Amino acid sequence: MRRFIVIILCIVSCGYMQARAQDMDTELSKLADNLAGQIKDQGKKKVTVLDFTDLQGGSSELGKYVAEQLTVDLVISRKDFSVLDRANLKSILAEHNLAATGLVDPDTAKKLGQFAGVDVIILGTVTPKDQNIALTAKLITTDTAEIIGAGKATFRADSSVQQLQSTPATETNVSSNTNAGPDLSDDKPQMVKKYGDLSVGLQTLQIVNGGQFQLTMTLANQNPRKSIWVALNSSGGITPNGSLSDANGFQFVINRAGLSGIQSASYGPYRYNNDGFSPAVEIQPNDSISVTLKFTPFDGRTPATPGVCNLQIEFLLGHDFGTGAPAVKVINLVSKIEAK
Repeated sequence: MRRFIVIILCIVSCGYMQARAQDMDTELSKLADNLAGQIKDQGKKKVTVLDFTDLQGGSSELGKYVAEQLTVDLVISRKDFSVLDRANLKSILAEHNLAATGLVDPDTAKKLGQFAGVDVIILGTVTPKDQNIALTAKLITTDTAEIIGAGKATFRADSSVQQLQSTPATETNVSSNTNAGPDLSDDKPQMVKKYGDLSVGLQTLQIVNGGQFQLTMTLANQNPRKSIWVALNSSGGITPNGSLSDANGFQFVINRAGLSGIQSASYGPYRYNNDGFSPAVEIQPNDSISVTLKFTPFDGRTPATPGVCNLQIEFLLGHDFGTGAPAVKVINLVSKIEAK
């Protein structure tokens, strides 16, 4: 009888632990909210996320995925701080010969703070634990390498998580990647952002007409079989949702009259027709288009100046148009790009 009771208690306990272990994306979102609150409470203004590692410092695609998701979730949290794009972080590390594994050292952490303006680094570990993955995250200041906050999460090690965990981390080089759809190597973009089938290559940001910024991008469809439709998300179908802050903190907004290769549109049940949201540009399978946006000063008179700018653009992305009410995703691109 006693053995039977012990067995029942074990079964109940295991079931309870499994019930607590939620899916990965849900737990990462909760962790991001927790960390965002601590960052705000500490009064920090700019953060970045490093690849998570195992206890021995080894990297995997799971560690990269965790870092990417936390970065996006921190941006969505909309707290009183900014998030340095991870691709930009890697460029800074390479430029100044800094190793990500040494950033907890006060000297190297301080260098990153100086070069990128970051005052908090988020790093952590992923550790297998029974049928789950235990995640720990730490907030490290760049001035003293002191731990000023932390968080934990646990999620199920399902088949997709196990596959990510078993795959060694690889660096993507846009100039030599032959398996990522359209070849963007000739365009030499400053940065490439991927959102499902859509790849956005940020190429150049130039000052034109004496006081405007002109951004050139490549939008590529990485799906080998289906077309995608893309537009700029807008308020009421008039003003595209997007802005650019220059190195001095002045804001510039998208000039609707200065669009080339793409148009602005809004979406909702009342705006669908048989062709989806309208107007939208179609990108054929494994094809790409060139897009140009112009940003004018918000106050109408501030001149554009060279330097690293903060960029934010909202896209509408859809598939399988002609259904009457296709699924449309709102993509929020947040990045840094240098104006020359």
